[in-house]
Amino acid sequence: MNKKFTEFFNRNMMSVEKNTAYGIVNGYETSAVLNTMENNFPFRLHIGFYATDEQKRNIEAALRNAAIKFFRFEISPYGLLICLNDITMSRLINRLPSVFDTVYGIISENGALGEKYCPVCGGELEENASKCNIDGYYLTIDEKCKETINSVIDAENKDFAAAPNNYLKGFLGAVIGGLVGVVIAILLNFAGFIASISSVVAVIVGCFLYRKLGGKPNKMMFVIVGVTTFLMMLVSVPIIYIIMAGIAAQEVGGYTAMEAFMVLMGDAEYAGWFYGDLAMTALFSIVGVGLEIFNQSKLVKRRNKIS
Repeated sequence: MNKKFTEFFNRNMMSVEKNTAYGIVNGYETSAVLNTMENNFPFRLHIGFYATDEQKRNIEAALRNAAIKFFRFEISPYGLLICLNDITMSRLINRLPSVFDTVYGIISENGALGEKYCPVCGGELEENASKCNIDGYYLTIDEKCKETINSVIDAENKDFAAAPNNYLKGFLGAVIGGLVGVVIAILLNFAGFIASISSVVAVIVGCFLYRKLGGKPNKMMFVIVGVTTFLMMLVSVPIIYIIMAGIAAQEVGGYTAMEAFMVLMGDAEYAGWFYGDLAMTALFSIVGVGLEIFNQSKLVKRRNKIS
């Protein structure tokens, strides 16, 4: 972890291991994660506490009114998750003391229960309470609450496994997403660009419609959407060239768009342009599909039982 971040956490009595930190800050169990590869919000902090619904609403309103820059927050089932960024890491580190004072002050002022209480039920923690890793953050919860949470997760995963796959309905969604990508690819090509954005949009739309039409969001969804998107991006290239050939054929007459395309493909230079664009489209599509499949997989990841 960044040396200055490590020094800051150590001053706040938090232990540091690789890119994570953990400790009790101002009476609240706190976990921090620093991911410098994350552009939007590289610094994430989870503060564990128990609060009533009314207290949570008050905390949420106070945090909004605080108007902290480069700041995003979410009330979690176990407390508060905040995400921070700044123009540079140094500026972010310099802001942390002020942000900590504001955030922990708001939590404390609204009566949220801290380290001695279970963040799930609000009961006083007993000696057999478990320190668990939940979504990458450490929290100490009552053993009965842990068992209840795991039972719910287990039941949800069993229901998901038993649900029908509906591959055909899902495939239809993937095809519609691919068609959207093809339209964008054609428009971009006539504007003089070959970009991965068309495949990214196709994957986003394809995954959305795959689920919307009844397909199960499992590994096969990503295989079907990914392969369908890639193939349809490749198909967009001959479509573009046939359209362009048809436009050229109108000027000389006597040829359909397909006939003109076949005649032009007999020219080595023209064929070279075609296969060059096909290769570039394949490359950009692989990059776009791969990146967006990775992003989508995080959104539909199934919960594992906590331990």
